Amino acid sequence: MTGRARVNTVSNAYLRGLLDHVQARGLEPARLLAGTGLSLDDRDGRVTEGQAADLFDRAAALLDDPALGLHAGEGIRPGHYGALGYVAMNCTTLAEALDSLRRYQSLVIDLGEVGMTMEADTAVLSWQPDTERPYRQLAEFNLAGLLTFTRWMAGRDAQPRWIELAYPAPPDLREHARVFGCELRFDRPHYRLALPQAWLRAPLIQPDPAMRELMQRLADQQLRALPREGEDLLAKARGLIARQLKQPPVELDGIATQLATSPRSLQRRLAEAGLSFSQLIEQVRRELAERYLRDATMDLTDIAFLLGYSEQSAFQRAFKRWTGVTPAQYRRDAAN
Repeated sequence: MTGRARVNTVSNAYLRGLLDHVQARGLEPARLLAGTGLSLDDRDGRVTEGQAADLFDRAAALLDDPALGLHAGEGIRPGHYGALGYVAMNCTTLAEALDSLRRYQSLVIDLGEVGMTMEADTAVLSWQPDTERPYRQLAEFNLAGLLTFTRWMAGRDAQPRWIELAYPAPPDLREHARVFGCELRFDRPHYRLALPQAWLRAPLIQPDPAMRELMQRLADQQLRALPREGEDLLAKARGLIARQLKQPPVELDGIATQLATSPRSLQRRLAEAGLSFSQLIEQVRRELAERYLRDATMDLTDIAFLLGYSEQSAFQRAFKRWTGVTPAQYRRDAAN
């Protein structure tokens, strides 16, 4: 059996950087997303790299801005990187921050392994997209965002040595010169960013070891929760459903999109397991309900909300249907 090609993914939280930018430019995010089948409301959700690239291209067309990726990247903030951003900004040196970015970057955008090599007095970061066509806007957002964040952490407006990009040179490079301020090499097989090694020794402006340790624990926890290559499709679907229950409705089309598969393929996999999508949701709800009820500190009303029920009474009825006992009785029995 031949293995499936790796599918790179992008977190919804990271794409908030694009939504924030287009909204500031007068374009409502709902218009940008219309007809795409994507919903970015769940910050824990993910889309494929190709879907994200298409979204950036759509935004560039709607705003008539050929340099949209650069402009959106200039507005990147630590919150767009989530736990990764807060780990990096609390490191002592830029070298430590970049190491954290490489370690946790899949939380934000999963590009496979990001390489880092030393060439003379230059540190080179490199990565390879998985899309069949080289994309521009998302790549420029990634690079402009990384440089903006790096400059902000170090408190200096330094320039990289050079940047290599996998697409042809655009006709107008004035914004590239302004944002990057370095030599650009186009039509290359990989994306590569070259930084002076002296940058790596630069101290950051506000290191906080205690905050860094706290956010590293959170980032490690989130990293363990990411679906792994080869993990069963239904196991991934269960994880997505569990994260989205508190923001109903949970729909098959949306879950399939985040799994980078078609609704028909997901339905076929469910049928092979003897399940419907609604039955899968019920299974996840029951598993979570039993786990939550074993925690005596959790209120029944809060549990009902986390499971996506608008009223506690609906949760009570569902739980009794699953187990034959009320949630309160289950909790008492579990405590004994």
